Amino acid sequence: MKKLLTFLTWRSWGLIRYNSIWQNVAALFYIGLARRWFGLDYIYDVALFLVFSLTGTAYGYLVNDLADVELDRRAGKTNVFHEMSRAKAVLVVMVVFGVMVVCGLPFIRRLGFLPLWIAWFLAATFYSLPPVRLKERGALGLAATILAQQPIPAAMAFAALGHLRAWGALAFVAYITLRGVSSDVGHQMRDREQDEAAGATTFAARRGHRVIARIYGLSLELETLVLGIVLLVLLIDLPAVAIGAWLVSPMWPLIIAYLALLPFTLGCAWMRLERGEWVDPYDESPAGPPRDLLHL
Repeated sequence: MKKLLTFLTWRSWGLIRYNSIWQNVAALFYIGLARRWFGLDYIYDVALFLVFSLTGTAYGYLVNDLADVELDRRAGKTNVFHEMSRAKAVLVVMVVFGVMVVCGLPFIRRLGFLPLWIAWFLAATFYSLPPVRLKERGALGLAATILAQQPIPAAMAFAALGHLRAWGALAFVAYITLRGVSSDVGHQMRDREQDEAAGATTFAARRGHRVIARIYGLSLELETLVLGIVLLVLLIDLPAVAIGAWLVSPMWPLIIAYLALLPFTLGCAWMRLERGEWVDPYDESPAGPPRDLLHL
């Protein structure tokens, strides 16, 4: 039980945080409400997909830790397999992979699911594993980790639940893609100095802080704008609520709040990063970022 808890709480409950579970649940709720699907069959599919998604997240990060045990030890990074033999580590990864496959099989006949699953598997596996090891191939590695963590899993959710060919799916996947860019660019920006010290040739290590900070700032701003498009889709697609003689969308309070806050937030991250300040809203580590450093 103690070892199981170690995996569940690894990287400050990374299994939950890196899966973006609330983001996934929001998309699944949207599908159910937009299609008016409230039956037990849909609830079963949602529950099964969430288990599939969580085990997929675990597989991706465990493969990464398995490939990086020695590199992380040299860089002083945490690694869930530091105190485990290689054979046991491989067994853990294979068990998690097996659970993921069992949970994913019921969806393979749904439109688009199987090719998306294959693409995700290739990106998640060979991001870290040699001889391909995409993470050390600059922009290609950055693209692989973004695709494996955010847009492909989101598209798989829409495919698994039969809502892939819809404008709502496109809006959600676009927003989630930008969240993925922000998350992974920020991750490389945080780890750049440690990666350079360990000899890892990530995109950030190759291009330097200035380039990665500009990409991060741009993705944060685009993420904010595309969130507005997602809210508009929800306004159109979700059923209205009867209030007296009026039918009112429950999205109006969120849209009003979004429009009220937009002038105070739009452009702030870009300008602060351009000034050399450390802006990193995606850093959820207990230690936090080195906010006192300019990193120019």
